[in-house]
Amino acid sequence: MDRYFVACDAGGTMTDVIVVDEKGRSVIGKAPTSPANESIGYMESLDEALEYMGIDPRENGKSFGNKIETAIYTGTSMLNTVINMSGLKTGLLVTRGFEDIIAQGRGSQTFIGAQWTEITHMQYRKHRIPLVPRALARGVTERIDMFGTPVIPIYEHEVEQGVRELLADEECEALAIVFLHSFVNPQHEERAATIARRVMGELDREVPLELSSQVAPTAREVSRANATVIQAYASSKSREQLFGIEDRLSDIGYPHSLKTVLGYGGVTNIRYPRLFETAMSGPVGGLMGAKYLSSVIGEDNIVCSDVGGTSFDAGAITAGVLPIDREPGFQDMYVNVPMLGITSIGAGTGTYIRLDPQTKRIKLGPDSAGGTPGPTFMEAGNTTPTINDANLLLGILNEHNYLGGKVKVNKDVSYELFKEKIADPLDLDVYQAAETCLELLNVMMREHLVRSLMVGHDLRDYVLLGYGGAGPLHLLGYAGDYPWKSIITVPHAGAFSAWGGACMDYSYRRHKSVQTMVTPDLDEAMRVAYLQPLNMAWQALEDELLIELKDEGFTPDQISTTRVVYMKYLGQLDDIEVVSPVDSIDNPADAKALIKAFEDQYTKMFTLVAKPELGSYQVTEVCVIAKVDTVKPKLRKRELGKKKPSKDASKGTRPVFQRGKWSDADIWRMEDLKPGNEIDGLAVIEASNTTLFVPPEWHVRIDEYDIYWLERKDD
Repeated sequence: MDRYFVACDAGGTMTDVIVVDEKGRSVIGKAPTSPANESIGYMESLDEALEYMGIDPRENGKSFGNKIETAIYTGTSMLNTVINMSGLKTGLLVTRGFEDIIAQGRGSQTFIGAQWTEITHMQYRKHRIPLVPRALARGVTERIDMFGTPVIPIYEHEVEQGVRELLADEECEALAIVFLHSFVNPQHEERAATIARRVMGELDREVPLELSSQVAPTAREVSRANATVIQAYASSKSREQLFGIEDRLSDIGYPHSLKTVLGYGGVTNIRYPRLFETAMSGPVGGLMGAKYLSSVIGEDNIVCSDVGGTSFDAGAITAGVLPIDREPGFQDMYVNVPMLGITSIGAGTGTYIRLDPQTKRIKLGPDSAGGTPGPTFMEAGNTTPTINDANLLLGILNEHNYLGGKVKVNKDVSYELFKEKIADPLDLDVYQAAETCLELLNVMMREHLVRSLMVGHDLRDYVLLGYGGAGPLHLLGYAGDYPWKSIITVPHAGAFSAWGGACMDYSYRRHKSVQTMVTPDLDEAMRVAYLQPLNMAWQALEDELLIELKDEGFTPDQISTTRVVYMKYLGQLDDIEVVSPVDSIDNPADAKALIKAFEDQYTKMFTLVAKPELGSYQVTEVCVIAKVDTVKPKLRKRELGKKKPSKDASKGTRPVFQRGKWSDADIWRMEDLKPGNEIDGLAVIEASNTTLFVPPEWHVRIDEYDIYWLERKDD
């Protein structure tokens, strides 16, 4: 019996589903995201993919469901729970004197994601509404010092009193426990949890209980507290959405549990206890897909740029290493959750276009029309022009091919609203105004890449990859005149993040803070002794991960582990992730091998001028990754054909407004283009889930893996 792999990426605007067979062949379905009930958008997208496969989902859906080996889903349920403040009423037990830890947070949380002009002006800074208000925090007298030694015993009666007040008087629906230095010694947190469970039994109130030493056993207490609170506050609500999708899949015969994606690029069961690690998993698939793509094209440095309807997400793979941010910003909070390093701005094809009432200048977003109500041309209730209305007016989008022609488009509505609200007040021609809006969006995305993500890196060393439903549409606009090594995209760009989700292994990742250093004055024996904390932390994390994966039904021979260290030169601010070449530090040779691995990785990532003369090294954290290989899609190598595309691929010409005038652009059907084909701009290459726009000075070459290489004609 044929077996299939199904992966999904539900963004703020569109939900993409990719179905992969055992030979690595894939089809893609697309539908508007449905935040209130994510299973609706998921099943609509899956149905579309099945139709492309020639399977009637109503008649044959059940038999197909039984053939699905694994189904993976990434969505926005936890994000929506935090945004809408609709999680469980959560109470906090914290070390006495730190009751304001959530409400106060950190000063830098007030400008997460802000531009420099906003950071330097206090009036632009904002404090988020705390998930746990000060009134729901209870202090407990206790203290463990930085070395893990209890210096003040825990006052158990204060724990009992606090739990009773939070559950009985405040009617809290979840509890979080955060004590100082519990990541070194969890003794006090574990004792408080035992007391809390006893009180729950006496009150006949069983609520979720989360400990920071279990959720995020790392330094940075505010971020650890935020992560623990999010786990208590939002996990239950998020899991309800995931169970709803699993039920819909079960209705069509899917026999297994639904899987979801962790923020650092692993796959796990939706019953995974640390579900907060999935909170920022949406853009992760793109980087994981790019990592696989890099192995195909032989490039270790790739800038990933994802343009959707709501946001522009970007991340950089350097020297083949996926960027890991161990303290990312999430909804104006820093959290101790390992996540692939991805930065985002509110810029996409659904971005609203308005005029600033004071200056009368064009203002883009940052809010978006999303999938519902969508651009004005969909006539679904939105009367504010969007970027996609501009793309349609300029002839770049095909009014008869929006979402594969399944969505009816009224171009006249876009024209009238754009004229009334943007062009006339500016005393501009409608098409000139629309082109100006597109260029402004491209500048925003271009500056985000070059002035933010890539500061300190040489663009000439990096390949720029564009994906997302609108990635190919805007790619050459935001690539600009910068000297990228190469610029590429793929035919399945519209669902590249979902495709990347299918490239992931079933894996867990666990981190633990460790503080030790190696200095030049230490002899070999002392170096080994100073590195022993790594061995203890690695072994503890590995034992924990193996138990969890065995509980998931995997056997020891299916599980492989990797040990990682976070290391820096003493005195420098940032550490780097280094895969350890040895399983433990047992002798001087092991210590030398670890230090050499760090120096080699550092040399690949930074200029040699940053390397200090003295070899003093500091280890700040360790990590263990445990994974089980999964079936993955493959980029098949095919024979190169003729440079000139076949006549069947041509859809004729269409007027496109470019640089203040109308010109005829060649229109091509992407599905009929073959490896070896080459196309000159001005051209528009259309697929059912994306559009590639090629300006006049650009040229497209399709290689044997169906990757589109975009090159300037004069290069």
